[in-house]
Amino acid sequence: MNILAFNTSTEKFSISIVKNNKIVFKLSKLLKKTYSKYLILIIKKSLKRSNLDIKKINYILISLGPGSFTGVRIGVVAAKGIGLPHKIKVLGLNNMDVIANSIKQKTIKKKIITIIKSKKNDYYYQVFNSGKKSIKKISYFTIFDLPKIFANKNIIFCGDIDMNLINEIKKSNKMAVFDKKLNFNADRMIDIFKKKGINSLEKDLDPIYVYDHYAKK
Repeated sequence: MNILAFNTSTEKFSISIVKNNKIVFKLSKLLKKTYSKYLILIIKKSLKRSNLDIKKINYILISLGPGSFTGVRIGVVAAKGIGLPHKIKVLGLNNMDVIANSIKQKTIKKKIITIIKSKKNDYYYQVFNSGKKSIKKISYFTIFDLPKIFANKNIIFCGDIDMNLINEIKKSNKMAVFDKKLNFNADRMIDIFKKKGINSLEKDLDPIYVYDHYAKK
C-alpha cells in the first residue's frame, strides 16, 4: 500500500509518504503564508525522493482542520488536484481526532480535551471519552471564559496548550493533567488511518469550520 499524507492546517507543513507499507519519507517545514506558492513543488520533490510514481499511490490523506482555514482549503484543493486525474482516493482527517489518538498516557476513567490555538486568546477544543471517541462537537473558547467542563476532575488536556492557558485552567482545576505535545503531523495521520481504517475517515472533504467562532469576528 502506498500513501501520500500532508497537513496544511498550520504554519508548520508536514508530509509523509508510505511506500509498500513503510514510511519512506517525512518532512516538517515552516511555510506560513506560502502554501499556494510551494505546496505542489514540495509534494512533487517528496515523491521523487521517495522514488514513487504518483500513479502508484493508493490513498491521499489530508487534514480538514481545525486550524488555518485558508491553509486547509489550499491543502484540500491540492489533494483533489492530484487525486482526481489519477483516480486516487482522497480522505480527510480531523486534527482533534489525531491529537486524541496520539496520547500515550493512560486514559482509563478520564475524559480527553483536545485544544488547538486559533488567534490571540482564542482556542478550538473538543471533548473525547476515555476510549478516544468524540462526545462533543468542536467548539471554541477564550482564555477569559473557560468552558465549565474544564473544571471537572479526571481530565487530560492535550494539544496546543501554552503556559497562560495552563495557569487559567489550574485556577479552577488543580487536578488537571496536561500533555502539551501538539502532534498532528502527517505520520500520525497515517497511524490513525492504519488503526481505524478507511470507513472512519471523511470522504466529503469539507474543511472544518467552527461557525459560531467566525460569526463573532
